[in-house]
Amino acid sequence: MGARENRAGGAGLAPSMMAREPAIELRSMLRLLRSDLRRPGMPRATRMARLLRWGCPSLVLAIPSVASVARADDARGSANTKDKDGETVVVTGTRTPENVQRATVKTDVVTREEADRRGATNVAEALATQPGLQVNPGSYGYLGGVSALQIQGFDRDRVLILEDGERVVGDVGGAVDLAAIPTADLERIEVVVGPTSSLYGSAALGGVVNVITAPPRRPGLSARARAEYRSLNGVVLQGNASAKKDGTLGPLREPWIGLDGNYSRLDGVERTPGLPDLRIPETNRRMVGLRAGARLTDTMDVRVRLRAFRDRLDGIESEKRPTIEERFITDLPQQTNRYTVHVIHVTKLRSGASLRLTMGRQQFDNFTAKDRRGSPIDERRDREHRMQSFEAIATVPEGTRTWVAGTRFEAEHFEQSLTRTVSTRAAPVTTSGPEVVPLTFGVAAFYAQLSWKVTETLTVMPGIRTELHSRYGESVAPRLAASWQIAPRVIARASAGRGFRAPSAKELGFVFDHSFYGYRINGNRDLFPEKSWGVNADLTVTPMKDSMVRGSVFYNWVEDLIDLDLGNGVFDGGVATYSYTNFGRARTAGGQVDARFKPTSWLSAESSYAYTWTRDDVNDQPLPGRPPHSVTSALRIEPGWMLELYVRARVVTSSFLGEDSRSPGYQTVDVRMGRTLWPHSQAYLGALNLLDVKQDPGRLGDTRPPLGRILYVGLRADFPWED
Repeated sequence: MGARENRAGGAGLAPSMMAREPAIELRSMLRLLRSDLRRPGMPRATRMARLLRWGCPSLVLAIPSVASVARADDARGSANTKDKDGETVVVTGTRTPENVQRATVKTDVVTREEADRRGATNVAEALATQPGLQVNPGSYGYLGGVSALQIQGFDRDRVLILEDGERVVGDVGGAVDLAAIPTADLERIEVVVGPTSSLYGSAALGGVVNVITAPPRRPGLSARARAEYRSLNGVVLQGNASAKKDGTLGPLREPWIGLDGNYSRLDGVERTPGLPDLRIPETNRRMVGLRAGARLTDTMDVRVRLRAFRDRLDGIESEKRPTIEERFITDLPQQTNRYTVHVIHVTKLRSGASLRLTMGRQQFDNFTAKDRRGSPIDERRDREHRMQSFEAIATVPEGTRTWVAGTRFEAEHFEQSLTRTVSTRAAPVTTSGPEVVPLTFGVAAFYAQLSWKVTETLTVMPGIRTELHSRYGESVAPRLAASWQIAPRVIARASAGRGFRAPSAKELGFVFDHSFYGYRINGNRDLFPEKSWGVNADLTVTPMKDSMVRGSVFYNWVEDLIDLDLGNGVFDGGVATYSYTNFGRARTAGGQVDARFKPTSWLSAESSYAYTWTRDDVNDQPLPGRPPHSVTSALRIEPGWMLELYVRARVVTSSFLGEDSRSPGYQTVDVRMGRTLWPHSQAYLGALNLLDVKQDPGRLGDTRPPLGRILYVGLRADFPWED
């Protein structure tokens, strides 16, 4: 045991280990790291220190020794998103490039072009009618109308949102607002359903959504612009410009640079005619971004992405006081500033092996306020969220086997303060202090995956991730996936895996004092992760290149769900204090049938039916706000004369809210007509939610669209005009 301790605590691995076969070496590293971290009685802090001390260096040292027998491509973010047959290449489900039709793990893709046809200006709109997903801002009205996502019955912080493989921070009540992620620099969106914690760690219980950008598609100067006018005085301006040199620029090979911009605004929507109250605030969103990259040598590539977001929402509410004729008006401003920096360094070693290093930093600053007009009695909450990350990923092919091994480290900080002015007999008094105890924690993870082509038609893919959190300790998430090419145009897939979600900073340290209303909410530093097991399977038939029929099923078991324990509040002086705790158990199951056909060059159609069953095993009832049935259909017609007609319809059934209440079902229809003016340009007009279905602002749990009908007209164009 002493020899093992010296080896783990020293500079690295013994020379004899470094000389082994690549696959044996990686397996040995995993066994050694695992056995050392599981020693009985080892404190959590010591485990974290050991993992930080030698886990990452061991991985990096191992890569050069396997270069002579390896062959692989860049695992993520490749500029070439098509394979040799012109099919889309996806990376999110396995971290290795695969043809979307033959991927070992089923991955759905929404391309930039498809997002445009759906009339989308942000990721929420791009996924709003995606089969198998639910994007319902009405579900989270108490969070300010956040456009969060449901997958397989999981929602909010149980679905992981990524940008170019990096987790998005700055959630609101656990929900990442997809409407705050514009499509200005979008290349495609990849959606993987089912537990994927073996690759991505915490929060990936229900699935992963990866919003991907890419370098310019062609050398030389290029640009893309979009201008649109919408109902409610909506304005959308999106654009990007890039330059890519097909050659060298000093020491840089094929350098490129791109600038991205997005601006959108929308008037607020009144709550009651004749009153100033707004049920939807006035919205202004801005984004500027810089992307650049170059090859430093024949084997080294560097890319940088910097982006700055500012979202401003201005709400209004009024109140009538007895004996006073005028209404008291309160402004409800919300502002979010988010900054991201992402650096990617890819080295392709001898025989094609690749080592990918990424570094990222995200900064999220947000405030919400209640500003009472003509009164000093105000309050303001300020939130700060920071995350730094480093990740190293090695891809090591070995004949019919491809190894993926990686390590990731995160440091995260969250705090929330409250500034409040109250009235006293002498004068107004302003106090300021923390509302959420400032929290800082770190995460270290090591993961590995093997893609083994057992035969020409059968591929198996086992994987595992060990994650060590400085507050709650260790989590282990295995996964096994397989695909079987039953016939040239028939493929079956199946996967089973473990998911987990770490307690959020708010759940660990939240102190929300509403004693005035009779309750307080405290965090719980003794929380441990939610855990799940999930099984997914699908069968896909592609009778022709442009046709597809697919059936899929899933089943998930979840335990230790974190929620407020409302049944065990502590009462003191008429004030109830509640805490977060692990006590929930739930199950979700369902299936989906998808069909896509393109009988002619000018006509394509698709349709999907999704069924979701959920069960809260603690309360013996369905999980609230999960519609059991949804049907989505789309039709694209190009009748000639450079015209394009796109119609997309969706039917969603009612969902359980409580023993005596249900959320109403609804139907939406989106229509878009466009005409090409010159090559790579289009003038268009359309309608989102043509039937004007909208939620009742006074009805709790109403998941119908909040905005109602939105009409729009616009122009988009790409430069250069010719291919």
